[in-house]
Amino acid sequence: MLDVKMLKISSTIFYKIIFTYLLAILCIPNIYGKQSEIDEYRVELIIFKFIDEKTDEDFIEEIELPNKRIINLVEPRLFLNKDALNNYSEDTSFFSNLLKNINPININKEKPRESNTSIPNPKTWYRKDTDIEILNNLSKKIDKSDELLLLDSNAWIQSIDVEEESRYVFLEDMDKEFGIFLRLYKKRFLHLDLKAFLGIANVLINETTEDYIQQYELKDMNVENKKYNTEFNLFLSKELENIEIVDNILRKEIKKNISKLNKFIDINQRIFNEEIYLFDHPNFGVLVSVSRI
Repeated sequence: MLDVKMLKISSTIFYKIIFTYLLAILCIPNIYGKQSEIDEYRVELIIFKFIDEKTDEDFIEEIELPNKRIINLVEPRLFLNKDALNNYSEDTSFFSNLLKNINPININKEKPRESNTSIPNPKTWYRKDTDIEILNNLSKKIDKSDELLLLDSNAWIQSIDVEEESRYVFLEDMDKEFGIFLRLYKKRFLHLDLKAFLGIANVLINETTEDYIQQYELKDMNVENKKYNTEFNLFLSKELENIEIVDNILRKEIKKNISKLNKFIDINQRIFNEEIYLFDHPNFGVLVSVSRI
């Protein structure tokens, strides 16, 4: 005959084992969510206007714009050594003169990674790129259309954070009078938060792109791909004068009055990798593609 007390103890141990097992299963997503590997995504975006507006409706409501967690795309500044620009012999080329003191030294000769393995590099993130790939054919069709006016197209690379840590990328053109906030984030699936408008807005950028991606550089320091470094020995004179190459058209200041932002797209939805999405308004539209690299 079984002892009732022993049976109760056995039942308690059994339920503790089941509870521990279930708890371990529930914790698995969090374990994977904190893995050190960083995924990179290529984002492409096109904005266009309808030449003949589809409606005569007078929109009253205005869009509410984000006022925090906003960054810009980076346009790296380019400098040339003035001395190298003006002084080089006739038997050497200009570029040979610029690079003559650069001696690359491979400081780690380990076996390279698989060629199909993506190596994340936060230093290249959020760099403005006008050469789009996935949306290229659509961009050409819009540009040739008699009904549509291509306003702008941009591409960049980034990682995608959880919702609480994600940031809005802000794009604007005060000359063509439009603005776009695009935020990508992860929950269980990928999500997109898009706020686009026609007009001129008063937007305050409260965080630099460099500060934002610095956290990824720290995360990535101990990842395997950081073993492959190259050291450059660059010998320059102590007194170095640089000439900055500036695109005056892109950098010119355009002063316009803030306008009423009543022509807008405001949407937050789940998206899928390598899909193309169209978001439209009677006056304009936005195409977005997000692809994991």
